[in-house]
Amino acid sequence: MALEKESQPGSGRPRMMPPLWLMGLLVLMCAAVLVWRIPPLMRAIEERKNLGPDASFSNGFKLTPDLRSDPTLTRFGAPEEVLPIDEPPIWDTDTVDELGKNFRTRFLISTSEVIGVVIDGKARAYPLRVLQWHEVVNDVFGGIPICVVHHPISETTTVFRRPASDNSEPLMFGSSGLVVDCCMLIHERLGPGGRPHESLWSPTDGKVISGDRAGEWLDLIPFQLTSWSNWRQSHPETDVLGMVESHRRYYKKEPYSPYRLVDRPRYPYDPRPPEGDRANLSRVVVTRQGGRWSARIPTDPTSIQPAGSPLDPVGHVITSWFAIHAREIPLLDP
Repeated sequence: MALEKESQPGSGRPRMMPPLWLMGLLVLMCAAVLVWRIPPLMRAIEERKNLGPDASFSNGFKLTPDLRSDPTLTRFGAPEEVLPIDEPPIWDTDTVDELGKNFRTRFLISTSEVIGVVIDGKARAYPLRVLQWHEVVNDVFGGIPICVVHHPISETTTVFRRPASDNSEPLMFGSSGLVVDCCMLIHERLGPGGRPHESLWSPTDGKVISGDRAGEWLDLIPFQLTSWSNWRQSHPETDVLGMVESHRRYYKKEPYSPYRLVDRPRYPYDPRPPEGDRANLSRVVVTRQGGRWSARIPTDPTSIQPAGSPLDPVGHVITSWFAIHAREIPLLDP
């Protein structure tokens, strides 16, 4: 064809066919887009096949009428799209120190925030830089099956004892892919075919809000949210939740810093707090006394201690001002 011929010397007519390297680059870009998009598409097709057409709204969970009609209920992804940690790698402080000798490999710095838990005199730290990529960690610590939750979108953090399943094994938890009032809902994972019987739990107050276990409450475990330097000084023999190999490249990133600066919750919530009362994402501590929940502003937001006395700490939840306002949890005077 005339368009494929080289231009004749002196003719002044440019060659019309693009160079082969450019065509190859376009093919590679198209292939990369397909590789990127095909796995989520296949998961969505499989999810719809297994869970029915309602899966795009409910993720296959059995929703109460009130929850189904809640205008703040939002689906942000499939269950476990945010990958939970079921076999946590536990490191000693020597491993953390060794990595810290090189700027490119260091894991924790003095100001890194950690969730600190003490059980039977043993201490363990769960860094937020790891949890913000997984949101749920199923662990066994001090012989007790526990679950550590951190939802960076709502600043909700809690630790609880994992209840037993019907076969007496501790339940495994994960992110449901659903949020209510911008706070994620967690669920117990019962395996293939078990989704209709799984329950949705709110980590904001530890209650089952939908499903076969409706009405149950989580048994909260005291914890401290503080800096790595403070935790290590108080608990020099602590061990640490380490990096999961599949996510190593993510842990140096801080994807939520701009989100916190903007202070605008990502998903719907209602009612809205009074304008200018306080920052939406400012942290509060929620405790349950006499069957009623109440919240308080921590005296030191950089090192939030367990509620109660040092000798008799009680379980609590750390969440955000907008979350307790949306859940109508009263904020007590300091």
